[in-house]
Amino acid sequence: MAQTITHNIDAVLKELDLYARTKVPKAARVAIGRLGYDVAKVFVPQLMNEVFDRPNAFTIKSLNYKVVSNYEVQLDFRKDVGKGNDPARYLYPSTVGAPAYETKFSRYLHAAGIAPPSYYPIPVKGNLKLNAFGKASQGEYTKAWNGLQSRYGMKSKGAYRYFSVPDMRPGGQSGGLRFRSVGARRNPLGNGIYRVKGSKEKGTLDLQLLFTYAKSKPQTPNIFPYQELVARAVEKRAEGTFRRAFKQALK
Repeated sequence: MAQTITHNIDAVLKELDLYARTKVPKAARVAIGRLGYDVAKVFVPQLMNEVFDRPNAFTIKSLNYKVVSNYEVQLDFRKDVGKGNDPARYLYPSTVGAPAYETKFSRYLHAAGIAPPSYYPIPVKGNLKLNAFGKASQGEYTKAWNGLQSRYGMKSKGAYRYFSVPDMRPGGQSGGLRFRSVGARRNPLGNGIYRVKGSKEKGTLDLQLLFTYAKSKPQTPNIFPYQELVARAVEKRAEGTFRRAFKQALK
């Protein structure tokens, strides 16, 4: 999302005498810091709350700012965050209208050879614990990730086992092992990631579909034109912010 946004303060400088001009660098540094804060911590969070469906606090606070000179402030969305997904990456598709960001969980399924590269996991919210924002909790992803790490996709996790249909690993679900949902007589399970508890032989099978598979990357609409809107905010606020900082610098 890197882009340079500039604002010309020549209209202000023309009004200044020689002494006043010596105060410009200090005033500009103060003004650029305030402008960076306003954009990163006030304007963009407000915009996110308007365009996204219940964004979490991590997303809302993901834009950072840094004053790098008297006349320049740098704004960057967080990246390389370790656990979870990077805001810099998952927000980008919504700024231009592009295929949705591929999550770490999705990349794991492909890298491990569990799901074909064209399959993308979609959470079935009715069968998953949700966080306060109505989305599948991070813990549910972690449990499924851990539960699928066995070669056979059946590693125990507490009282549950997890498996994928298909599972492209040698000896995985695609290698011949099949489950049928409770009460099903003929129809095999559809594609997806499942959690199972109990014994099929004892007739106590509790089976839940946790993720379906989309066969193409979901498309994200251009609902967050970040660069364009930030440029407008800078154009609207920069001169007034500088004038206020300059008045303080002259005191």
